[in-house]
Amino acid sequence: MKPCSITSSTYMTILRRTFLGRRWWIMALPVVLCLCLTAIDTRFAYVALIVAMAMVMLAMPLVFYYGLTQESRWSILEKTVTLTDDGIRLDFLSDKMESHDIPWGSIASTSAYCNCLIVRLKKNRYTFLAIPLTAFDSEEELRETVIAIRSHL
Repeated sequence: MKPCSITSSTYMTILRRTFLGRRWWIMALPVVLCLCLTAIDTRFAYVALIVAMAMVMLAMPLVFYYGLTQESRWSILEKTVTLTDDGIRLDFLSDKMESHDIPWGSIASTSAYCNCLIVRLKKNRYTFLAIPLTAFDSEEELRETVIAIRSHL
């Protein structure tokens, strides 16, 4: 596998999709309700804007709590990924980061999104390792990697 990394914006896109995947309507409901009430009084349009900004502010902890974890650095920093008998080994190209092993027991599932192979970790619901598909030399290598990870689940 080639050295790989993803951008922080790609990581946050995946995180946002994971976090808001099924609950996006909960954040949109107060805004839509205020927009519907605009038919009664036009001042509710201002309230809708205020509520929309409040929803954005409520989503900010997502960025700071989940987006700045050690695991997010695993995805963003350039590394080589190797499958071993014990799990997944991450060897970082930067001297500031030490190699890290992710045991097979810490992996919850795999999926694909945003041109990345997403390896979800059991540590937290929103913790994952994103490996770009460009890191694989061929589709066969990608398929073998996914099969190897899923066989240990």
